[in-house]
Amino acid sequence: MFCEVKYFRPLSFDNAIRVLLVSLVFGLLPSCTKKSDDAKASQSIVRVNGDEITVLQLNNELKRANVQAAQQAEAEKQITQKLVDRQMLVQEALKVKLDRNPRVMQAIENAKMQLLAQAYLENKVSAIAKPTKAEIENYRVKHAEIFANRKIFVLEELIFKIEAGYTEELNVLSNSAKTIEDVTQWLDERLIKFDRTQAQHASETLPPDLLAKLSKMVEGDVIFINANGRTAAGRLVDVTSAPIAKSDATPIIERILTNQKHQQTAESEIARLRRAAKVEYINQKFKPAETTKPSEKDKSTNHIEKGLSGL
Repeated sequence: MFCEVKYFRPLSFDNAIRVLLVSLVFGLLPSCTKKSDDAKASQSIVRVNGDEITVLQLNNELKRANVQAAQQAEAEKQITQKLVDRQMLVQEALKVKLDRNPRVMQAIENAKMQLLAQAYLENKVSAIAKPTKAEIENYRVKHAEIFANRKIFVLEELIFKIEAGYTEELNVLSNSAKTIEDVTQWLDERLIKFDRTQAQHASETLPPDLLAKLSKMVEGDVIFINANGRTAAGRLVDVTSAPIAKSDATPIIERILTNQKHQQTAESEIARLRRAAKVEYINQKFKPAETTKPSEKDKSTNHIEKGLSGL
């Protein structure tokens, strides 16, 4: 059976560009507009060679770091130190006029455009309502294979890479191999190196087509998987039922459905803008080729994988 799976260093010039870019885009460079001393004092938390770092900057970094309440005090000190270090690097970058370097200027402009585009889409999706209880329950029932019927598959795996000349032979082997030893013998005879390991795979980590195949296998069956240019031959060692309780599934499904709604809204808005815009390709070689519209199944699979990432 064969299954296809699409699954403090010296400051270099490029690093200096990144430091200056981040600082310019997010407003960490000294402001040209002078505020009153009282206003500054109420917002500033530290001065670095006369340049001030504000509580607003600190709060923004804390928010981006998603710091838990119990870690707030220690995180504030660590992030403040990072802001101080960054401000010193920015000051040095300005001394050598990196802000006037063409590469830096272009990078700043690119980052500004990216930030504006992202902010526009975030503004569009911010008004989307949260998934309802009915939507969440319907999704949980519809995808029982990763919730109520979730399983853990244990596989003994052989990981190897073959030359193009062995492709046909491997296809024959994938249909004839009854045991994992049949595969090791075939590899040894052709002096193909392989890694042997045992791994666990939960239902939600598997592409739907592979999950369907594994669900039909019995202990001892062998499956061949192509992924990232390598081949894995796996023998099913064990299957354990590991359902996700409804209470635990609810926030996961809410995240999946929210991501799905956000992506659909963003795609619809981009499609609308494309229809309304007048786009002229001066050089036709840069015109994108017509792409096949992804099927609803492909979209659904993509949303599930994104929603479950890091589960």
